[in-house]
Amino acid sequence: MDVTSERELENIINEAICSICLEFYREPVMIDCGHNFCKGCILDYWEKQNGSVSCPKCREEFTHRNIRLNRFAASMVESVRKLTLKPKEAGDLRCSQHDEKLKLFCESDKSAICVVCAVSQEHKDHKISPLKDVAEVYRGKLQGALEFLNKQVDEISNCQINQQTNITELKKQADDMRKNIESEFAKLRQYLREEEKMLMGKIKQKEDRVLQQLQENLKAVSVENSLMNQRISDIQRRMTLQEAELLKDIKAVLEGVEMPYVRPTEVRIDLNLHEPIGPLQYTVWRRMLRVISPVPASLTLDPQTAHPRLVLSDNDTQVRRGDWRKVPDLPERFNFLLSVLATQGFTSGRHYWEIDVSSNTAWDVGAARSSVTRKSIPETGIWAVGLWDKEYSAFTNPRTSLPLTVSPKRLGIYLDYEEGQISFYNALTMDHIYTFTDTFTEAVHPYFSTECKTNPLKLVTVQM
Repeated sequence: MDVTSERELENIINEAICSICLEFYREPVMIDCGHNFCKGCILDYWEKQNGSVSCPKCREEFTHRNIRLNRFAASMVESVRKLTLKPKEAGDLRCSQHDEKLKLFCESDKSAICVVCAVSQEHKDHKISPLKDVAEVYRGKLQGALEFLNKQVDEISNCQINQQTNITELKKQADDMRKNIESEFAKLRQYLREEEKMLMGKIKQKEDRVLQQLQENLKAVSVENSLMNQRISDIQRRMTLQEAELLKDIKAVLEGVEMPYVRPTEVRIDLNLHEPIGPLQYTVWRRMLRVISPVPASLTLDPQTAHPRLVLSDNDTQVRRGDWRKVPDLPERFNFLLSVLATQGFTSGRHYWEIDVSSNTAWDVGAARSSVTRKSIPETGIWAVGLWDKEYSAFTNPRTSLPLTVSPKRLGIYLDYEEGQISFYNALTMDHIYTFTDTFTEAVHPYFSTECKTNPLKLVTVQM
């Protein structure tokens, strides 16, 4: 149907609609002015008026309430009904109330309506627009919404991938940590089993040696006991004989009785367990040094790297700030930071050392690569934590605050070269403080820096 035909159909439909109820005529009647209404609608309208009555459309007044059945209007309504009830096209949405095609859009109710709905009282004063025009506008909005949602879906998908990656990485890290812990404890258990076996062997050796002596004594005593019993039997028998028989060889018999009993050598059954065992747990703990990895490192400070204002003491195991000293300006010497390195450098393996920081009020300790900048502020190559202005922080750019609840008196530093890890601990409680991760490609030296004049940093030799 073209646009003109649709408009003519709309006009016909409008002619078949009662202006009072805005529905198709039901028993259409004509009044004296020529306007048509539903019979029930006009009678109800006039019922509310006293005396003369008027037309709801043109307002013409009448003295009598005359109505005439309008057969033409009734026939037109029936024709319009049949016309509008034609078979629906595929996908054709129609008004559930009027069974008309939905061609308009009510902006107020945000709903599609038919032409009959558009002239009804329900949509009076509402903004009505062609459905096609509104659909184009909302199609654009839906396209924007679709693009936004697709971006959201992409972000969610990426997030899912990231979360799954994190889960996989977490499981791998946890599995690696479990394997490492199992391996370390397996070494300790193996060592303890070997120590137990060794001590058990010592006890068994002592037991066998003493037992052999006791068994030899027991055998000798048993032989002596048999001889004594035999002599007693011989004497008892001789005492029953006649005088001549009793005195026969009496001297030899009495001489044999007078021979004294020789006791076996006394054997001490005290295994003297203090010798192989002693304070067992302490002894084993001391010997565990051979299987502990890393063994606490014994360090010394390198005077050639020390800033001219740093003073080393106690065989180069302590450092504090002092007055400026005239020293050779060596390439390895720090001239900007008040820092010093340890003589020892590590290029592999795992290492641990401790520093007494209890009385020092301004310090950084940790590790540094051998090529770290000495003549200016290094941007990289130092991994350290420190105490400055009464606040603990990590040597990052910018520094990372460390809100410690307990001030460490002694700091423990753990380096795992292959894993690229440097971790810091409160050495007295072994509570973790901070961990750096990096890739090491050259020697790593213990690093120390302080501006405290009164109390030095002290390298601790861990006694095992």
